[in-house]
Amino acid sequence: MPRKRAAAPDQTAKPKKVPKNKQQEGADEPSDANLKQDAVNATGDAAAAVASDVATASAAAGNSTGTSAAAVPTSSSGGIADRFLSELVAPFNRDVAGMKFGKPVEYVYNPLEYASEPHEDFIRKYCNSTKEVLFLGMNPGPFGMAQNGVPFGERDSVNDFLGIKGNVGKPPKEHPKRQIVGLSCDRKEVSGSRFWGLWKSLCKTPEAFFRHAFVYNHCSLVFMSETGKNITPPGMLVGARKQIVELCDTFICKMIQLLKVEVVVGIGKFAEERAKKALAAGGVEGVRVVTIMHPSPINPAANKGWDEAVIKQLTKLDLLKYFKK
Repeated sequence: MPRKRAAAPDQTAKPKKVPKNKQQEGADEPSDANLKQDAVNATGDAAAAVASDVATASAAAGNSTGTSAAAVPTSSSGGIADRFLSELVAPFNRDVAGMKFGKPVEYVYNPLEYASEPHEDFIRKYCNSTKEVLFLGMNPGPFGMAQNGVPFGERDSVNDFLGIKGNVGKPPKEHPKRQIVGLSCDRKEVSGSRFWGLWKSLCKTPEAFFRHAFVYNHCSLVFMSETGKNITPPGMLVGARKQIVELCDTFICKMIQLLKVEVVVGIGKFAEERAKKALAAGGVEGVRVVTIMHPSPINPAANKGWDEAVIKQLTKLDLLKYFKK
């Protein structure tokens, strides 16, 4: 059985520098093939929603409190959770506040701010120790993390399985067809449902999953066009994409160091590639980076049995041992 991780010391060790000749070529931009593939994968939930409900807008109020059917662990009052919020989240929020992204981006949502209460609840409950494994997504879905600040935040999973609570406000500029209703959002986030459904099946409790693992997104911002269409980082103009990707690479690198992660599992090729390039640019050695299939419903392979496919991938990668008793 994998060892249980101890709490991290007060200071994160300085990373070792990677010689330039060992760093990946083209580290500042993902490959075109991976960008296009993950743009398709990560927008599955949004694309399905736009097709079926272009004219519908939520009218519910922005403040909502989630309810939980399961007991949750005691929140951390210090240590890693505090450092995550103060050393990673707070600087990120300051840095993105003044960024301009240009066309086709018209709306930018930052759930780390307007959904800070449930996001902080998530961090304090489940990011209070070091982790062997980090699952890394791309950026929030419009009916998942965008609504509640929890990665792959499908409503039922967030409320009932994870037991997350907190009030949710509104972004400064809100699209009328993509209103934020918080933990009461009744729209289905298929990727989140599949992701957390797998861990509920394998681990039974969130504590069993988070004992060795954590999950977060490479970028925590939501980007939308004038029509409300979801825009992933690969779909942005190169200049705008470069500034946010580099900032997010730094965030991810620091998170990996803080949590003393040994294996990064990219959920899709974009996340895998960004993790590799972030670690190379940050001079961090000794971290294994792999990938699993993205659970998006627009991915035909995911619709033919995502759970079974990912279990096979995790077995082949020798990672399933962390999630089975």
